[in-house]
Amino acid sequence: MSKKILIIDDDPAIVEFLEEFFQDNDFETVTAFNGTEGLEKVKAETPDLITLDMDMPEKGGTLFYAGLRKEESLRDTPVIVISGVGPRPPALSKDVPVLTKPVEHADLLKEVQAILG
Repeated sequence: MSKKILIIDDDPAIVEFLEEFFQDNDFETVTAFNGTEGLEKVKAETPDLITLDMDMPEKGGTLFYAGLRKEESLRDTPVIVISGVGPRPPALSKDVPVLTKPVEHADLLKEVQAILG
């Protein structure tokens, strides 16, 4: 059974790129375009991993991450930040990898494989 990755990003081109990239590497994907939709999807889909943009409308990455960590059944879901935003947001725990857009394919796959095996 393939692992499921929830992609949360407000840029449709990035979402499409990540969907194709993950599916080409045998992962199942689910998408959300803001943090509010992301929290709904993570509850409904229980992904194995979340990729998260930080700068989004409605509810950005920081608020999504804080909301995720408040949910006891979801708080241990691994997150990889993929964002064009500057330095590491202080709300993120130190074990959350942060990749800068445009993301390098090899770096992304290496992080995903390190987390999901």
